[in-house]
Amino acid sequence: MISIRTSADMARALALPLDPDLLELLALRRDQLLEHDGYDLGELAHFLVAEPADTVTAIEGVVGVPLATNFVDDKKYGESGFTANFEYVERHRAWFEAVTIVSDDGFGIVLLVPDRPDIDASLLGLVRDHA
Repeated sequence: MISIRTSADMARALALPLDPDLLELLALRRDQLLEHDGYDLGELAHFLVAEPADTVTAIEGVVGVPLATNFVDDKKYGESGFTANFEYVERHRAWFEAVTIVSDDGFGIVLLVPDRPDIDASLLGLVRDHA
């Protein structure tokens, strides 16, 4: 996975030979967030780009919040009545963008998941089901 916590991390990610659609989305979100003068990207969001072999559990470990367990009722993805914690999940061509706000100051986790067969089925299902 690619973890982007700061403006420097974002600059490094944007210099990588990544999918053009992903690069466009990352640059757009960076520009939108940095319209707020006086903040570093890391004060506003943590971006995580899923790659093959990344599991929901591994991603939850990096971001420090449950993605497949509801904050309020502890229901798990796949259980009847499960509601995801995502503020929204949006499809951008071959990518899903799933945003979760994790604090009262608006700090968010931005999970970017490619819609590809080599991506963990549970992770892909979680974002597909909520897009």
